[in-house]
Amino acid sequence: MGNGMKERKLDSLKNRGMKKYMAGIAIVIAVSLILAFAVELFSNMKLLTLDSKQKGVREVSFSETVFDTADVVEGNPENGLEYRPHSEYEQYQGKHCYYIEPDSYVNKLVLDYENVSAAYFDILVLYENRFGYLESWTTKDDNPMYISHSTVRIDKNVKGMWIIPMDNNTPQYDNDVTLMGVSIRNAAVFNHFRFLFVFFMALAAGLIIVLRNLIAKQVEYGFLIVGLCSGIIFTLAMPLSRVGWDEETHLRSVYWLDITGSYEYNCFLHNYIDGGAENLPFEYSTTYEEYLHVFDKVNELSTPSESDPATSHHWGTSGFATFSYFFMAITCNICKLFGVPFAYTYILLRMTNMLMYVIVVFFAVRKLPKGKLIMSAIALMPTPMYLASTISYDTVVTGFLFLGMAYLFYLMFTDKKITWWEYLVFIGGMAYGSSRKSIYIPLILLGVFLPHRIFKDKKQERIMKAGVVVVLLAILSTFVLPAIFSPSAEGDLRGGTTSHAGQMSAVFSNPVGYAALLLSTMWQHLWDFGIGTPALDFMAYLGAGSLTYVIVIYLVTITITSENTVYVKNSKNRWVAEGMPLWLKAMIYFLVFGVMCLIWTSMYISYTEVGKTAMAGVQGRYYIPLLFPVLFTLSFNKVNTNRDKVCYNMVCMLISTFIIFYSIWEILIRQCSL
Repeated sequence: MGNGMKERKLDSLKNRGMKKYMAGIAIVIAVSLILAFAVELFSNMKLLTLDSKQKGVREVSFSETVFDTADVVEGNPENGLEYRPHSEYEQYQGKHCYYIEPDSYVNKLVLDYENVSAAYFDILVLYENRFGYLESWTTKDDNPMYISHSTVRIDKNVKGMWIIPMDNNTPQYDNDVTLMGVSIRNAAVFNHFRFLFVFFMALAAGLIIVLRNLIAKQVEYGFLIVGLCSGIIFTLAMPLSRVGWDEETHLRSVYWLDITGSYEYNCFLHNYIDGGAENLPFEYSTTYEEYLHVFDKVNELSTPSESDPATSHHWGTSGFATFSYFFMAITCNICKLFGVPFAYTYILLRMTNMLMYVIVVFFAVRKLPKGKLIMSAIALMPTPMYLASTISYDTVVTGFLFLGMAYLFYLMFTDKKITWWEYLVFIGGMAYGSSRKSIYIPLILLGVFLPHRIFKDKKQERIMKAGVVVVLLAILSTFVLPAIFSPSAEGDLRGGTTSHAGQMSAVFSNPVGYAALLLSTMWQHLWDFGIGTPALDFMAYLGAGSLTYVIVIYLVTITITSENTVYVKNSKNRWVAEGMPLWLKAMIYFLVFGVMCLIWTSMYISYTEVGKTAMAGVQGRYYIPLLFPVLFTLSFNKVNTNRDKVCYNMVCMLISTFIIFYSIWEILIRQCSL
């Protein structure tokens, strides 16, 4: 009877706690919605309160002229106050341009034009600043060749404006762009990207606060909240063009992995997927209205019609790399089977990649014995989340290497016996994460140093450790053996006059000189590529963020303060603090250093011109998978703080939320979607 009453009381407390959580979550959702609507109203307030003569969309007249820097007079010339002229405007001197004189507030400028090529405009705006003086400002409007209508955000009280056609990135087409009409758009609009940004930012922060007790015990749920909220707005607001590293190559590889047999496509879709002139970097939508126009245009042009159907069947990407596109290929084939328009398919492919990344890292963080906040923080940095929200196999590399390392470090510090499932996840994660970038596979060698106590017997230990070596050799053979025994006469054509065979000959002819070049180059880029802007705060063609120093301070702080000591049972069945042996730290650093050497050497052989004493092609994102094992080893030398873990974990996850959402606003929303 007593036990029954205790159980009922315990169930009652659990139900009460669950109801409290559900009520808190409901309040957070409601507040997030209200805040998002309020921000939309506030953002449109200026447009809603404009004089009726300035509201709406109205056409304005323009004149063709030749740009003269003397026409741009700033300051207060009527009272003899003039600012010094801008030297950078000399590049426009004598260029053909179009001039308008609105003498009113301009929220957005709408351009209609006729074009054969991509249309690039530099727009110079002479406006009245808050002090009543004249100032000038320039913005760029680079548009893909398949649209003839663009919208540019100005948001100034404009006195005069010069629209200057510029050279574009499609030299194979005549640079023929003629302006046909100009309109001023001062109309309020419900911007669902801005609305969703505010909603998900508030939702993530609110859920972290409400669920702080859960997150104190299970950090992975904090990662899941921030990862999903930021990832969804990332994938939805991303321009429908190749804004990620080599995104056209990955899109082509995913799209041609077809299991539906034959299917119809047209020239536009073919060129768009193949990264032709229809889809070039930097030609992305820069306003909300332009995004919607591009979205509709891509769907229209990519839909096969009776006039241009073509039947095609493509299979395969580049051998072993096919496996890294598995998840996105499934989504792509489902979209083809159901006839989903291409613009929606593009978004769904990015969404698939993001979901795969968040789910895999969630289970990685869950398995870690310590370092959970460190892995969560790294995985939520702007560059990894940006990569996860584009079409890229870097997500598979980072996500599954994190999963493999999480299981590896769990096995190093557990007192339980290893299971075959844990072993397979460890080697499977490391192998799958290295399936496209084999240079990371040496990290699997840490499995050879797993402690004896976790194995059932000597036989199991020998089999499992031998399996680690077999996997290592198998994956190494996919790129080492071909490079040694049958080097290609050509390397990566983007690097110029490259040659695998020629570069290897140069290296072997002077190994000491190459070693000096390798070490000096690695040292030169150690900070930036290790923990700086190129590694964690850079979003390819969209540009770099401004929070690098915040990121560095945050990562260093959680590395030395975030985790409690790991305890394991010793031979006397007593719980003792388990530190990381010095030899194991040295081995981790040695393997990380070896992988860094492979990264630079692989790009020197494939991407750098033969015999050049500079190493090209390496980017900071290649160091992301290496950052966690380094910080993990450093976390054992922690500062012991008497902190409230509930408060500490909550604050850390809120900082991660701030970093990723600020970067989304700065680089994506403000630049591409307002």
